[in-house]
Amino acid sequence: MAIIELKEVGKIFRTDEVETQALQNINIDIRQGEFVSIMGPSGCGKSTLLNIMGLLDNPSTGSVTICGTDATKMSDSALAAFRNARLGFVFQSFHLISSLNVLDNVEIPLLYRGGLSAAQRRVRAQEVLERVGLSHRMKHRPTQLSGGQCQRVAIARALAGAPEIILADEPTGNLDSHMGAEIMQLLTELNKQDGRTIVMVTHNDEQAEHTDRIIRLYDGQQVL
Repeated sequence: MAIIELKEVGKIFRTDEVETQALQNINIDIRQGEFVSIMGPSGCGKSTLLNIMGLLDNPSTGSVTICGTDATKMSDSALAAFRNARLGFVFQSFHLISSLNVLDNVEIPLLYRGGLSAAQRRVRAQEVLERVGLSHRMKHRPTQLSGGQCQRVAIARALAGAPEIILADEPTGNLDSHMGAEIMQLLTELNKQDGRTIVMVTHNDEQAEHTDRIIRLYDGQQVL
């Protein structure tokens, strides 16, 4: 079963004088439980493709079906709710709020989702921090953590809402090789043990080789 399905997807960025074709004729099926990496040179459309999969951006042409739902037919408010309920995001630069401690950072997606009491949110945040090995750092702020620890917090935040799909954009890009290997091991465990579908943009050939499948892009097109 395809949990992510893109058909004839294209993306055009327009300014006053320039039209840029970022993606064209993209056809991708990602099965539930797959760990897929997206590779290609800088500027080839990898992050644009991931943003479309994550419903953070709309395609100019084609259709995007996530978890059986045609996202191209949803309103902005419905997309936001769907995104928060089904998807988790991990970014290269962590995107943590420096004024909040680790536990509060992880709780943020649960606040937007609603339906949980403060006590339930706290318990859930503690559970996912324990899962990523940071239960002893819950009261620390991001500035007191290493880069690898910050990325673990970001992964815990992505896990807090129990998403079916995790989308990771260069999750080891700001880390040294040792910390990068630790993050890859954690993502692999989440995929193999929990059965979560993971799509990861990366420049790292060695890390990509550990995923189930590699999707390669060049100048906005799939390389077969």
